[in-house]
Amino acid sequence: MGEHLFIVSRQQLDLYRYLSREFSAESDVVVVLDRRYGDRRNRGERRATPRGERRQTDRRGEKQIGGQINTLGYAFVRLD
Repeated sequence: MGEHLFIVSRQQLDLYRYLSREFSAESDVVVVLDRRYGDRRNRGERRATPRGERRQTDRRGEKQIGGQINTLGYAFVRLD
């Protein structure tokens, strides 16, 4: 996987195609379509006796990246 990642909204297929073409020769850049359909966990339907949260942190930085995708149509992420 590259060192830089463009995540493009599904509604921005032209932008996805453009970025894919522009960065096709760059080995350190990957362009992908956003695969999320929404929250995987429905906050309103929690168990009566929760077993505890397995995830310690939000790996994706979901709010920031999701906000960029919703606002700009894409998010640019540097991978460390």
